[in-house]
Amino acid sequence: MPSSISRLLRYTLLILVATASFWFSPAPRTDGEYCGTYLHLTSFAGFTANCDGFVYMEDARQPARLLEPREVRQSRPLFILLGTAVGYPVTWAVQGLQRSGLLPAGLVQKLPAKYQPLLGFYIGYVLLNYAVLLAALLLFRHLYYRLTAGQGSPWVLAGLLVVLVSNQITKAFFWTVHQQMFTFLVPPLLLCTALQLRNSARWRARLPGLAVLGGLLALVYGSFVLALPVLLYGAWRPRPPRLPLRLLGLVVLFLLPTLSWIALLQLRGVTYYNHEAVAYNQLVWLRAAWQQPFPEFLALAGANLRQFAATLPAIGLWLAVGLGAGWRWYQTGLSGPAGLPELVGLLLLQLVFLAGLGYYQERLTFMLVPLLLLLLAGALARRPPGRVGVGLLTAAALSWHVWQVVSYGPFS
Repeated sequence: MPSSISRLLRYTLLILVATASFWFSPAPRTDGEYCGTYLHLTSFAGFTANCDGFVYMEDARQPARLLEPREVRQSRPLFILLGTAVGYPVTWAVQGLQRSGLLPAGLVQKLPAKYQPLLGFYIGYVLLNYAVLLAALLLFRHLYYRLTAGQGSPWVLAGLLVVLVSNQITKAFFWTVHQQMFTFLVPPLLLCTALQLRNSARWRARLPGLAVLGGLLALVYGSFVLALPVLLYGAWRPRPPRLPLRLLGLVVLFLLPTLSWIALLQLRGVTYYNHEAVAYNQLVWLRAAWQQPFPEFLALAGANLRQFAATLPAIGLWLAVGLGAGWRWYQTGLSGPAGLPELVGLLLLQLVFLAGLGYYQERLTFMLVPLLLLLLAGALARRPPGRVGVGLLTAAALSWHVWQVVSYGPFS
């Protein structure tokens, strides 16, 4: 069996085993502890269907809803269309299974009434969760060996992958309709792009196309907006002639998909609606705050920074370990291709972005963890674990997963 297929199968098995074990985690004690519906698989197993998922599924079933005024998911149309592209084939497969009797009608009828006609779209979005998480693991593996100059231990990699698959984000969001799996994909994808742009003239020649692609991804998930500074870094690094004009061109190309989407809505007589900006003041609070007197601006900025800092304890372990390991990496150095400046720079970029959002949740701050784990990987690269080390690493990874399973929450 080719190694790439074997790797896909191993990573798929890891994802399925780790996330399915969360079905047996403690159920929520009260309805007020989560937003959505807790779906009971058995008397002792189940998971939460997040409240945001219903809108995603309805929009995927009827994508024309995106053209309605103040539609909640209007700022992420391509994610909805992905749900449409996957959801309809799965729906047809579910209907075929029902007609053949392989899927008993009584089983579907046990679902809450509003979910029954949307079962195919629910499954389709879970398949998208799987695809995004699998892509994140593969990218993480690529970066692991690239940043450690091939000196990384596969046992260390396995332990780090367990952390990426078993955590509070996958526990709450893998088996539901949501976008949180992009938490794991965005950071390694941006880092891989930054490293390619640093090393490859061919990649730098493709910057215009990458800018358009990045703009399209921003219509899938908002955090892909961080691709723009990465692309600007790639254009700036070789110091080409007429640099300001090149940078401006990349900004325009990156904004082109969103501007085109806004123009399409305008042609339909609909004003573009960004729910995150309107409901949660994401990023737009900075402009409003800047227009206030300076003391009020400082007070509001300080209050928001304190709210952001309150989310950091949720990743406190990896924050401490990753930053400590990064300092160790800086002191000892590694032979082979360097990547520490880009890794640290991207980590700082994410930190500034998250602090400036104006809406703070632990699940958003978890976006820092993949890069913190890569810092840890770089520091450990020159010390491959022996037999005892492998045993301790395996025990630590299993203990981490068991703790995630037996701990209470989160549910949304």
